[in-house]
Amino acid sequence: MSNIFTMCFVENNSQLLLQKRVKKPFKGLWNAPGGKVETYESPIEACKREIQEETGLDIDNVNFRGILTVTNENQKSSDVLMLFHTKEFSGSLCGSEEGEIDWVETEKIYSYDNTPESFTYLLPYILETDSTLTGKMIYSRKKLELFDINV
Repeated sequence: MSNIFTMCFVENNSQLLLQKRVKKPFKGLWNAPGGKVETYESPIEACKREIQEETGLDIDNVNFRGILTVTNENQKSSDVLMLFHTKEFSGSLCGSEEGEIDWVETEKIYSYDNTPESFTYLLPYILETDSTLTGKMIYSRKKLELFDINV
């Protein structure tokens, strides 16, 4: 059975909210916050809950941006990653046990060595279009083998 996860791109002018992961996958790398959709939760409810728990921010006007399947060689099925984006939030920023949180200049993200390769591929589709995305990511030996996206 597949797991369903959310990832939310929280944008503040020319900055993006990133989290330094303390767990696998991508332990030690900076990525957009999000997490698993729990039983009886809709994806948007999970997205809002995860952002609040992990960053201290309450997000509004959250836009659904797409859905990707994510598979690695050890899985018997693909996970589902639901993508969201917002520029509206309130509250005070704070980290959690999930990892350090910080606002990062968007342009710097593309030259970072400490973000997942798939994240830098995905970022322009989220920030530079309003389209809904579908696609897949396939990993082999912890390396991105295929990134296929449709706009």
